[in-house]
Amino acid sequence: MIVLITILIILGVLLLSAVLLLFVGNAKIRVVTSNDIRVIASVCGIRFTVYPDKKSEPQKPKNLSRCRNPEKVLKRELKRQERLKAKAERKKEKAAQRAAKRHEKKIGVPQKYCPVPNLKENLEMGLALAKKFYKKTRGKIRIRVHKLHIRVAADEAAHTALLYGVVVQIVSAILNYVDQYYAALEHKEGDISVNPDYSNSESSADIDITFSAKVWRAIIMIIDMMEAYDAEKKIAYRKAALRKREKRNKPRFDFKNILTRIRKDHSLWKTNLLSRK
Repeated sequence: MIVLITILIILGVLLLSAVLLLFVGNAKIRVVTSNDIRVIASVCGIRFTVYPDKKSEPQKPKNLSRCRNPEKVLKRELKRQERLKAKAERKKEKAAQRAAKRHEKKIGVPQKYCPVPNLKENLEMGLALAKKFYKKTRGKIRIRVHKLHIRVAADEAAHTALLYGVVVQIVSAILNYVDQYYAALEHKEGDISVNPDYSNSESSADIDITFSAKVWRAIIMIIDMMEAYDAEKKIAYRKAALRKREKRNKPRFDFKNILTRIRKDHSLWKTNLLSRK
């Protein structure tokens, strides 16, 4: 009996802590760019790197000078790399097969028979998703700008000055729009700056921005956007199927049909004139 009571107490404490973390905890995405782009996500203080992937990072080569028999170590390393390469190819093939099966279940038609949306249909889908994302997340995401330093540079000083004016206007317009119509920007004095750099020929940017929301809100937004993506994807594939059907049923250029149509129109015109008289 005592063991059962202790187990129930532990389960209750765990459930209560999970509920508290769900409603009080924050989900954050931090985007950092200096030389490379890094995307770090954290949920209730647990951090993990989203981009770049650890597998995509270049591995340090082994120091063969310290080995007793470097030739054997080199052969072993080459074999290991070949095995990893073959394993990655097999994983890609299996992932492509699983994606094709999921696509067939969602759309209802195998991918080889279903036409792929073109650029216009993909852009329409992206625009619709952006509008839905704006509606679902407006005022619910907290934006903290830790660093936004842009250095504008060009080959010549005159070009640098012109480019600097354009960049200042674009950045100020974007920041004002986000601050007024999307979410309030949190930053300190000196965190945001755009400066001309006449000593270099290439522009650069140091960006460090954090997007955060409550865990329960983040879960709801993710579910809503996944449902919206599935719906818009089906709409895009339907548009592609209609486009292909219209293209298939489009009448070909036939000189005889054009002549017969002209004759019919001419005869109708004559009958109309005679009836008017």
